[in-house]
Amino acid sequence: MLRGEPPVALCEDVVRIFRTGSGQVTALRGVTAAFPRGAITAVVGPSGSGKSSLLRVLAGMDVPTSGSVVVAGRSIERASPRARRRLRRRDLGYVFPRPSDNFVPHLTVAQHVARIAPDRDVDATLEALGVRHRADHLPAQLSGGEQQRAAFAQAIAGGADIVVADEPTAELDDASERGILEAIRAIRARGVSFILATHDPAVTGIADVVVRLDHGEVVGGERPPVGPAMVVDPPRGSPRVGEIRLRVRDLVKTFGRGGDIVRAVDDVSFEAAGGELVGLIGRSGSGKTTLLSLIAGWERGDRGTVERPTGVLQGQPPWWEVAIVPQTLGLMDELTIRENVSSPAKLGGSLDDHAERIDGLLEALGLMPLEHRRPSETSAGEQQRAAVARALVLWPAILLVDEPTCHQDRGWTQAVLTAIRETCDAGTTCIMATHDEAARRFLDRTLAMHDGRLEPRTR
Repeated sequence: MLRGEPPVALCEDVVRIFRTGSGQVTALRGVTAAFPRGAITAVVGPSGSGKSSLLRVLAGMDVPTSGSVVVAGRSIERASPRARRRLRRRDLGYVFPRPSDNFVPHLTVAQHVARIAPDRDVDATLEALGVRHRADHLPAQLSGGEQQRAAFAQAIAGGADIVVADEPTAELDDASERGILEAIRAIRARGVSFILATHDPAVTGIADVVVRLDHGEVVGGERPPVGPAMVVDPPRGSPRVGEIRLRVRDLVKTFGRGGDIVRAVDDVSFEAAGGELVGLIGRSGSGKTTLLSLIAGWERGDRGTVERPTGVLQGQPPWWEVAIVPQTLGLMDELTIRENVSSPAKLGGSLDDHAERIDGLLEALGLMPLEHRRPSETSAGEQQRAAVARALVLWPAILLVDEPTCHQDRGWTQAVLTAIRETCDAGTTCIMATHDEAARRFLDRTLAMHDGRLEPRTR
């Protein structure tokens, strides 16, 4: 980063308006910002502040409604779709906020890197990001954190001078996060420019420049924490606090990878009671997501059982019995935010009975102003809050949540965790996979996973 050197990217008076079925959404409002060459720039701000929209404009994935954008010496607002694709292929690597969106499902990790940079040392690139041992695996066989590191490997593999990443550490445990940040610093030292949208103080801490957004505008201050408390009382007949609601016995799940057998879940047993909020912690790839999928009935174990007092869970149970917030969120884009949140009640024929609960969740999680938008018209953080609200609507007996705050700023993290905690206090049993230190004070106890095995550990 040399004094007087032109920035690698420059926005001037950028406005971005999205047309929706209910009108229009102004995501960016006259944004002017410079992104220095050879520097790490953190784009920060609350969920829905316009961070992702700004990054998509910089990457040429969207064009501004008005204003000018110059990236790597090219004017984005006047460039053809072909020219913008060429920019991403030659000069700029992009990392999507949801790890799975960065991959073609049928290609291995090594094949993804090799197709971008056939002449480069694939093993060295993967080694730098800590995923060399996953080179021959498909994306679906990786944890969310491993997918994120592999996505970064793709972004830097082609020798791009600019890497744009949306929430690059959201799915990572502390050790994996440190590895990513060390890699970013090392690559920055070689002259690569990074533009990173983030809520993570660790990312902001290594940044050379911080661009702060709020409501689509560049601002100087930080918005205070937000999120009203829940107001809707649980229905009669909710699961009783203190009763054992979930029993996992001798659960095993293996995957065949090449000539190897990997035990993703290895002889796991535990119990959880009504009203308990149990944190499931461990490094990326330790088996947390696989364990949640087995409990949810999304995958079948090699042996062992998952039981409720009503018996052994078979297949995918209804929302009132087991609700899940997966890392992929699973929102339906043909439905509005309100319709997605309401869908469990509608499917169960109890929409009118849960109208107050639906309104309360939309209000508490900041979704009421977005209720008529489709998920694609909202930020990753807003989509995540919608997925949480959907899971809470029916006061489920068992709630499974996978990293529910990874796309939230400090204020909305508090709102999400409060909503989950209050649902548990009404009798729901919750198992929550998390790396978020802010979640610790909401938990009743933690279970630690390592290489598929579980060690009970009470806080």
